[in-house]
Amino acid sequence: MYDGELYVWRNLMEDGTQCLGDEQYLKAEKYYVQGLLKAYELAVPEIVAFTLRLLATVRVRLGNLEFAEEGFKEALHICQEIQNAKGMAEAWAGLASISVKKRRFREAVEEYEQAIAVYPESSPQLRLGMLYADLGQVHTVLEEWTRAKSAYSQALELCRLYGFPKGEAELDVLSGELCFRLGQKTEALKNLKHACQLFAQIPDMIALSTTLQYLALFYFDQNEMLLAFECQQRAVTLCLKFDTKEVFSESSYFLSKIEQTLKNFQEARYYLELSIHFYPEQNLDLALRYQSFGNLLFLSMDFAKSELYYLKALSLFESNHDDHRIGEVYEALALLKGIREQNEGQFSFQDKSEDMSKLHWEFTLEALIHLAEFYEKHHNYRDALECYWKALKRGRDAEVATDWIENRVQNVSKRLRRKK
Repeated sequence: MYDGELYVWRNLMEDGTQCLGDEQYLKAEKYYVQGLLKAYELAVPEIVAFTLRLLATVRVRLGNLEFAEEGFKEALHICQEIQNAKGMAEAWAGLASISVKKRRFREAVEEYEQAIAVYPESSPQLRLGMLYADLGQVHTVLEEWTRAKSAYSQALELCRLYGFPKGEAELDVLSGELCFRLGQKTEALKNLKHACQLFAQIPDMIALSTTLQYLALFYFDQNEMLLAFECQQRAVTLCLKFDTKEVFSESSYFLSKIEQTLKNFQEARYYLELSIHFYPEQNLDLALRYQSFGNLLFLSMDFAKSELYYLKALSLFESNHDDHRIGEVYEALALLKGIREQNEGQFSFQDKSEDMSKLHWEFTLEALIHLAEFYEKHHNYRDALECYWKALKRGRDAEVATDWIENRVQNVSKRLRRKK
């Protein structure tokens, strides 16, 4: 009779766990409730505690946090009475997960520390590594960077010792982010590069693409644009093969920014067009892409198309009530209007025999200066500097006085360094 009851309980738990893995949480809950009733009939404390923990876990997924908390507490009490260390550790971890959901982060730290303290050496050590990783994430939320780094280091070492390269790589990424926050940039770079190597070996191309973008962002922040370009170009290639349209769009958008910084404006335009084409939503992110494309077209002196994309951006900004961006676009449109009117006036009143190419140089130079001033006013010093540099080149080519432009380049460069 006992063996038959145990067989029924085991089948219920297996069915519930299958549903849990398939994210069919309501079905999983039904199986676990039936399993718990059967566990109480069996009256074996270990079986009751185990079933309570699984039922509580699925209730966390369903958002039934109060019932889940009661279940973990009851399981903890049973495991403490029978001195089941592994069961205690899992119950403490379950309670910590609820504290995180309820944003009780200090309690979560204490509960994860309790789970780690009682975790037995004879149990799978990779699970202990996961507990350290979860503890590190809570310390990160609390902005306790040094403690978070220590927890991640413990988790990473366990993954390395017990042969879990995917976990090791993920922890390398988390550690790299933390090292960057702590100003330990050499160590951050080492962690991110090692994560890329591991993801390539596994292979996990989606994770590799994401990590390459972290690496590109790191190089971008350090003003090492060629290295940023190499990493981001690889990431974009991988995104196209293995990831979603939205991720590919985001990757192309960042690559466009790097190309702009490298003054490769045609390439920047190409990747920004790709980003717009593949972006799936009509929202603020698409509006920002339209605005950036309008800026690029402005730099190319394609004012008609620039106006078109500014208007597209304006429509989305207005529908999302983004007053700051709306103001920026209106200023850009006013700038375009002023330049057009000035251009028309010059061509109307200039002597027809005048060298039109010289007039065009003067016009484009003034347009670039206006755009640079616009960026500078909005504290976008990197783009302002790009426009001033381009204006300086055009001024020198046109053989006009450029001392005042050089002074602006120096002033904006100083502001950009202070901002960084």
